[in-house]
Amino acid sequence: MKDLEIIYLCAVRYGLGRRTYITSLISDFLLNKKLSQQCINTMIENIEECEDYGDNCDKENWIKLLNYLYEKRNK
Repeated sequence: MKDLEIIYLCAVRYGLGRRTYITSLISDFLLNKKLSQQCINTMIENIEECEDYGDNCDKENWIKLLNYLYEKRNK
């Protein structure tokens, strides 16, 4: 996994469960990024394992990113 992808993963882990604008910033930023399968799988695992996505608007952002990652994984 590339260093930049590790930073992306750290951002996802930081943002999960927070109730702030950062959730939309992170999820929107990662849409359409070229990611390795390992990074995609790890992000999916992190998002799926989250027990509290934050507020409803935060959850919508994470689900949107999760659906994008599912599509990328299945290609």
